[in-house]
Amino acid sequence: MLRESVDVTAIVINFNGGHKLLSCVDALAAQSVPLCAIIVVDNGSTDDSLASVEQRHPDVRMLRLGENRGLPAARNAGLAAAHSHSVVLLDNDIYLRPDCIESMLRAQQAEQATVVCPRIILFPECNRVQTDGAENHFLGIMSLRHPATPMASAREERVEVNSAIGACYLLDRQAVVDAGSFDALYFFYLEDLEFSLRLRGLGHRFVFESQAVALHDRGSGTPGLSFRGTGDYPLRRAYLTMRNRLMTVFIHYRWRTLLALSPALLLYELANIAYCLRRGWLAEWARAWIWLWHHRGKIAKRRQRMCRLRKVAESDILSGGTIPFSEGLLQSRFQHVLAGGLSTLLNGYWRLVRIVLR
Repeated sequence: MLRESVDVTAIVINFNGGHKLLSCVDALAAQSVPLCAIIVVDNGSTDDSLASVEQRHPDVRMLRLGENRGLPAARNAGLAAAHSHSVVLLDNDIYLRPDCIESMLRAQQAEQATVVCPRIILFPECNRVQTDGAENHFLGIMSLRHPATPMASAREERVEVNSAIGACYLLDRQAVVDAGSFDALYFFYLEDLEFSLRLRGLGHRFVFESQAVALHDRGSGTPGLSFRGTGDYPLRRAYLTMRNRLMTVFIHYRWRTLLALSPALLLYELANIAYCLRRGWLAEWARAWIWLWHHRGKIAKRRQRMCRLRKVAESDILSGGTIPFSEGLLQSRFQHVLAGGLSTLLNGYWRLVRIVLR
């Protein structure tokens, strides 16, 4: 049973959410457990999304940042504004089923977990899983669990995982704050991977709860950043993804791990360069490395902190498996064949080297 007093706040991150923000807040107001508060953290929106929420839900607290400070900074502002034991962090295109928060709270209490992630399914189809939590791929990217699984065959389970996408999860607020909250250096993309690696490395538990269901709107997403499998891949997204992947590896992998994985990481980077050449992204790849060089001092400080505080070895929180690519990123059958061969080769190497890393 839940504690008699349910101590949870919902924090929604918004940037020009339009009608999606109102649908998100409507779903929060309809939860089976009463929330302490609903806080909307706005990253400098220029549309009328806040006005529509204020009209229908005048008790919702608006935290206006005045500019787009990025996802990590907005989440940190929300955590600082909340005072409850638990918080549900979610994006403005997430619509929770009525018993979602209640199910996550039950899992949190039963498992003594710092982070509980729900089953996220794609909306409006609602017939297949986007992810059941996630895992940390050793290449410095995130692997979704059970992506594209039909709902009819999705497993009912509560299981420990090593990672979670930032679209929605329940957090132990104080534990997350004590661990450093979210890293504002990331701005957008893979900030959830870094968060997961850091908290798991510090010994915190992540749990997936299938009874908690969240719907993820497959709309257009954030202009200039989101990609839905068709059309042009945003250059800014390519740059941030490459930059933040490398930063994550440099922060979280010990020297022994970097040395052991260096052949695989080098091969993957060469493949990345070849792909950038074909797509005309070489300037973005170079910008990523230049940015890392200019911020090497900040990265070094984060690395030193993790080396000092780490409780769980990388080998216990990293995984192998098929290299995850965004839907629509590979544009031909030949590219799919090459990616499959690269994935098989690198995954075989991981199975061998993981023994050394223990």
